[in-house]
Amino acid sequence: MKKRTIIIVIIAIIIITIALLALFLYKNNKSNSQVDTTRIYDQNGQLIADFSNINEVTEIKENLSIQGIVEVHHNGYIYIFNGQHFGEYGFEMEEYTRANIDDKNQKCIDYVTSKEYDTRYIEEGDIVICKGDLTSYSIKNDDLDTKDNPIIVLKANDYNKMQHEAIKEERTAVVTIGEYFDFNGEIYLKYEISDKEYKLPFVLRFNVKEDNTNIKGKLEKGKKVKVEYKNPNISTEQLVLKSIEVI
Repeated sequence: MKKRTIIIVIIAIIIITIALLALFLYKNNKSNSQVDTTRIYDQNGQLIADFSNINEVTEIKENLSIQGIVEVHHNGYIYIFNGQHFGEYGFEMEEYTRANIDDKNQKCIDYVTSKEYDTRYIEEGDIVICKGDLTSYSIKNDDLDTKDNPIIVLKANDYNKMQHEAIKEERTAVVTIGEYFDFNGEIYLKYEISDKEYKLPFVLRFNVKEDNTNIKGKLEKGKKVKVEYKNPNISTEQLVLKSIEVI
């Protein structure tokens, strides 16, 4: 009987020990999970970094009109970029805005035909022109609430047609040097198209050293230029500069 009592006591002690250990581990994990990782302190307890408000709203602009090139239209949102990509590089333009837009099946109006569609009409490469409240954050892209305003959609094909017309000088456009890198001859030419009440710029990138371009004047950022291509009728990706003149 004594032996049995001793065994029962030992088992009870083991169970109590396991229970206390489990309770300790639970409280320790809970404490760790509640550690404030948004603030960093030094060894003396002095605050050295505060990330608690890192993604706070910095500005809200109401009833603002913006436009941008559609990069993504997927899973209930539309993301527009404020420029063009050239591989791993990009060129930003002040006429365009970077923003996320909730796809609420808003009414869409075609820029050229004025016909009405829903948001399924919006595709990557299109330009969208929107009006609404633009919310800016400290570390993320802006969000645009279009409210009940329709979205104007300039289809990529129509936008590309405008570009070709400008390149062939069939459409008026101001051409400036968006950026120039003398060390490698890389140049970004910005075409500024004005159509209706909108500005619809686009950018072409060249290497004037590789193209053996006839250069007249000093190439500098912001300078207006007149350009000539060896064959303006081919795709923009295959264009070769024949001459560029600062005016």
